[in-house]
Amino acid sequence: MPPSKKSRRPTRRELQQLKEYGELDPLNSMMRDNDLDALIGNAISRSGYGRLSRSVHTVQERARHSKSNVEDSLLSSFSKAPKRAKANAYSKLLGSLSTKQGMDSRENSLVEREIKESSEDESAEEIDLDDDDDVIDAEEMKGQMDDNSDRSSNEAIMQSTDEGNAESKSDVEYEVDQVDYDDLDDGSDGEDTTRVHESTKGDGDDDKDDAAEIYESGDFMAAHMADDDSELAHKKLAAVTQKKYSSMLIEDPVYGPVVCYNTIDEGIKEPNQRPLKQRLVKPFHKLNKSGDFTEFQRPLFNWIDQYRDVVYSGRSFDKEDEITTTYALHAINHIMKARDRERKNNTKLAKAQAAGKDAGELRDRGFTRPRVLIIVPFRNSAYNIVKKLLKLASADQELNSSRFEKEYGPSEDDADANKRKPIDYQQTFAGNIDDAFRIGLQLHHRTVKLYSEFYRSDILIASPIGLRMTTGAQGGDRRDFDFLSSIEIVIVDQCDVLLMQNWDHFAHIFSCLNAIPKKDHGCDFSRIRNWALEGMSQYRRQTILISQYMTPEIQGLFNNNCRSIEGKLRVKPIYGGSITSVVAKVPQVFKRVVVSRLSFAADERFAHFTENSLPEIERLAKTTKHTVIFVSSYFDFVRVRNYLREKDFSFVAISEYSTRSEAMNARRQFHAGELSYILYSERAHFYHRYPIKGIHHMVFYSLPDHPQYYSELVNLMLTSNTPNISVDSLSCTAFYTKYDQLKIERIIGTKLVSQLLNSERAQYTFT
Repeated sequence: MPPSKKSRRPTRRELQQLKEYGELDPLNSMMRDNDLDALIGNAISRSGYGRLSRSVHTVQERARHSKSNVEDSLLSSFSKAPKRAKANAYSKLLGSLSTKQGMDSRENSLVEREIKESSEDESAEEIDLDDDDDVIDAEEMKGQMDDNSDRSSNEAIMQSTDEGNAESKSDVEYEVDQVDYDDLDDGSDGEDTTRVHESTKGDGDDDKDDAAEIYESGDFMAAHMADDDSELAHKKLAAVTQKKYSSMLIEDPVYGPVVCYNTIDEGIKEPNQRPLKQRLVKPFHKLNKSGDFTEFQRPLFNWIDQYRDVVYSGRSFDKEDEITTTYALHAINHIMKARDRERKNNTKLAKAQAAGKDAGELRDRGFTRPRVLIIVPFRNSAYNIVKKLLKLASADQELNSSRFEKEYGPSEDDADANKRKPIDYQQTFAGNIDDAFRIGLQLHHRTVKLYSEFYRSDILIASPIGLRMTTGAQGGDRRDFDFLSSIEIVIVDQCDVLLMQNWDHFAHIFSCLNAIPKKDHGCDFSRIRNWALEGMSQYRRQTILISQYMTPEIQGLFNNNCRSIEGKLRVKPIYGGSITSVVAKVPQVFKRVVVSRLSFAADERFAHFTENSLPEIERLAKTTKHTVIFVSSYFDFVRVRNYLREKDFSFVAISEYSTRSEAMNARRQFHAGELSYILYSERAHFYHRYPIKGIHHMVFYSLPDHPQYYSELVNLMLTSNTPNISVDSLSCTAFYTKYDQLKIERIIGTKLVSQLLNSERAQYTFT
């Protein structure tokens, strides 16, 4: 009989379930337009909190709900029929479910594939289901055999696109073993393949040892990602949602003061004795050039291995390699553990199906495949991270490696660039500094594929603007951020550099994380964890923030968007003060501006500067010109610039948008005395480090976020003037409010910051 009006063509996932389990519910499980609300509603059990019902029903249950006798007979006889008869019944079932016009090219190709596989399976040897690695290897061999015959149909399903839209196709199914091997065929789309190692026959033994150690009782990942509905889990969740943490101050011998925010009164746990996958140990030792963690790495890895949210504001360039290695190791260790758990559950399902038993609930994933998101500002940072991930993965094949070297690697011209700039500038802007990029990495059994589509990737590495180009703007037509729905670890490195970019793009990413996806993307709801279905993924996500210093923006992100149920941890170093690096013997005056509220701070600072300070500076300019006004915020920069234009001051503004010729001409006129003022933004100094000559008066409208900028600009008064200039003709004035505590602490030092903020005196002078 013809299909009912509510029936539709089966999806690829449903065809695969029919092939693997011999069971399918064509009338109840098939829905139009990926109706996620209905799908999730069917998956969640009504019997209790957080318990999901089985999505695969028995043939008898289907018979009660079936509306077609033809479909009933096909389904009931499918599991008992021989393999070749299954293929014939399979094609008949597809014919009964198709429309009058017939099935499309995708379904026809899948039918042909199923018939061909069924005939090949009759002559294939039986697979030993007791060995995880034998199952994986057999599936890999089968995927390679099928790839040549399926290439034409796969190309019809997945059309080749450019990098901009191929990364985030929304109709890609999330599969574990079979699809991955088809994906990683090195000749399907002209990808370049780099052979790294010769594969060895002993790899299977290592994998079996890994599978045995994945979910030991002491493994923090197992406890954190578990589908737990216990009273303890609810207690942790309540502490996070209500922000009722129990704080604890720990004095670490390496990092200094560490504030630990616990959801339960347990503090820092003892380190896991076997935190790494066995196959990661040797690559890590080789990459780290030591037999174990360094003294600096050990406590940091222990904190992030417990899946706490961590913010570390003491990043330095001499520790950059150790920090990057630590979180790269944590990311790939997490991926390998999760993938091995999925393979192990696949084996359990296959064994249970072969024995005709119920395997129970095996929930080990989210809605989509990507689990780790790493956000960095420039391609040079992404290049270093990917190289470390590849070394840790120690794969036999690295796909698209030459393309990656070309697009992300350093060029020949970068070697001698920026030699006249400060050392921190050289290290930040070495190599490729393009800030619009995104790349996916797919890890699969001794193979790593670069530039994988987002929905088929395990690790995503992107810049804020690069990811914003994919997620789109609010209300846009081409928005797509479903691939962020199942992110389990977010690592943000160089937050201080991201602040010099557009912070709104970065904040937008967190608004898209762990949201219920708009489409199902071929996911298997019977394998999705309960807390993901219930929209609680944000409380299982770990966020790691690494910066050179703490800012209100980073602190706000830590307070409002870091919600791991395992608690938080904040590392805040003690500062000696960058003022100690000032060599110019110039009186440095710090003046506190009284403000009533934080929301009025910008207006009251501007009023104080224009009414009280600027007239005094103008009087000095009549006798001695050469005054530089430094502004940290670009919004304040624009406000002061417009005021100076309105009052017809003799000045020029240098911002990050000024061209090189404009800045050079402005500095020449300023040094010659043709201009009285230079209005200088912090971002301009960050991106260019212009050596302004002839500064006599340095005015900090607002203190810089980067503490070294203060000493650099003050020292310019000594290095950029004639040797016989009198020190009495030089001055430095800095304005601050009580809300600038973090900036003042980095410049003055931790010991004196409370005195400058809380004392009755409003002015302090340092010489």
